[in-house]
Amino acid sequence: MDFSARLRLFAAGLNLSCVYAYAQNEMPSQPQSAIASVTAVNGGPKAAPQTRLPFQRGSYKPGIESLRVVKRENTTNLVARQIAASVALSVFTGRLIAGVDNFSKDDLAGDLLEELKNDPVAVNPAISDLNDALSKVATEIYIRRAANARVIALKDGSTAEEIEEASQIPTEADTPLHPKAWHLVYENISGSDELFRLKFGAELGRAGFMRPPAVCTYESESIAWTEWRANDWQRLRKERAKAVEECTRVLASTPEKRW
Repeated sequence: MDFSARLRLFAAGLNLSCVYAYAQNEMPSQPQSAIASVTAVNGGPKAAPQTRLPFQRGSYKPGIESLRVVKRENTTNLVARQIAASVALSVFTGRLIAGVDNFSKDDLAGDLLEELKNDPVAVNPAISDLNDALSKVATEIYIRRAANARVIALKDGSTAEEIEEASQIPTEADTPLHPKAWHLVYENISGSDELFRLKFGAELGRAGFMRPPAVCTYESESIAWTEWRANDWQRLRKERAKAVEECTRVLASTPEKRW
């Protein structure tokens, strides 16, 4: 092949390379899915906000937010006060009034543990760990609801504002989380043993009319007080984690329509 032929072949190859490079630069990028993931419901790939369950004390008085210890003396002191009130009323009315109102030791307020005052282990799990776990469940539920609502809004002639509103994920769930017991309760009223059980419970509140709450309860075995306190309350920390795990399992299985 002579020199001029080689030159023409080189020029043709150069032109072909230039055309290919131009085509690559001008080729439009592949279109992305309209909804790449459930976290893009609000119109972009940003992370979805978390939907948290509001904590409400319900019928409990202030104080349920922290661990309390119910001891024998809490019961004996209450009984003594009730007897004293009955005697005083008998004197006032001139009639003998005796007896003590029925009550459960589980219903007693108990006393705060000062040594755990600033320790997270004393915080009612319905405020902290359990709420965190269930809020993740709630977030998944509300993301699915928002995704479904967006699909419907895109097809039913909704305005851009209505589509945007349908796509919103609330930061607070409709269903509140109510606490129940968060106590260390003495086992026996008589005897010299110092056995206590950790008791915890919580419920998903009523999100609608005539909708019964979903309830979970946890109760440890009876354990000596010295064991509860040993090694910086390690047994309490272990049982607390088990209580949170059990209530998460129970309440997370509640049908979606209850959330």
